[in-house]
Amino acid sequence: MQEILSAHKSRFERDFFLLLKQSSLKSAPAGLREATLYSLSGRNKRLRPVLALESARIAGRKDEDALAIAAAVECLHTYSLVHDDLPAMDNDDMRRGQPSTHKKFGDATAILVGDLLQSLSFELLAQANLPLSAVRYFARAVGAQGMVSGQYLDMQAAGASTYRLHRLKTGRLIEAALILPTMGRSAVPGMAKFRWARSLGVLFQITDDLLDATASSAELGKTAGKDAQQHKKTIISLLGLPGARVKAEQIAVKLESDASKAFPESQLLRNLPRELLSRSS
Repeated sequence: MQEILSAHKSRFERDFFLLLKQSSLKSAPAGLREATLYSLSGRNKRLRPVLALESARIAGRKDEDALAIAAAVECLHTYSLVHDDLPAMDNDDMRRGQPSTHKKFGDATAILVGDLLQSLSFELLAQANLPLSAVRYFARAVGAQGMVSGQYLDMQAAGASTYRLHRLKTGRLIEAALILPTMGRSAVPGMAKFRWARSLGVLFQITDDLLDATASSAELGKTAGKDAQQHKKTIISLLGLPGARVKAEQIAVKLESDASKAFPESQLLRNLPRELLSRSS
């Protein structure tokens, strides 16, 4: 399993920054370009682009289209991290094992880096030979019907279901990584794939919450214990640490079972839920 994940990640890392050099990023002022590339570097899992590449492989997409989709998803995800770390939001000094973008380059530049990454994600997506419906789907998944609304709910102390928050903030972008490569092919993605992908996002968020509560900052590459300090709504705050572990196990077992039907051709996706349960960073 680790070999499959590493192969996808290595392939993405090899081609991602080459693709960025051919994008409009090359026209940005040197300081803004440096800060943007910095935000995309550091220690990272690249889970979302790996999912996009695997889904594109299953769908039979050309390599250049698969890379464009994966790059778009990674740029969008990184924009969310840069803005999430800002003092007005989660106020985190570390990300991906290095100082957060705003700590190194200042708040104003970090805001603009996020803005640039968001626009860059749609520029890259436009290169992937996807139908217009895919662009509309992506915009909704990362905006009012998905990630941004989830981030807003995350900033509120109360008033939102924890599971709904996770489905929106984390689940919709992970869902998009898996669904985008399938759009415009011969068959419309079935609801089983949408539900599976979104549940994978919830599992990822629960394991993230567990690590925040149990791992060190050095292991995480970001400040540990932030959720409890900021009284965040997490599965741990809802169920307690043992209960959250049980819930993660239950979701993983269901995902493993459903993956054999939704993604029979993918060893990576069939084994990924169990891999997420054992992650250490």
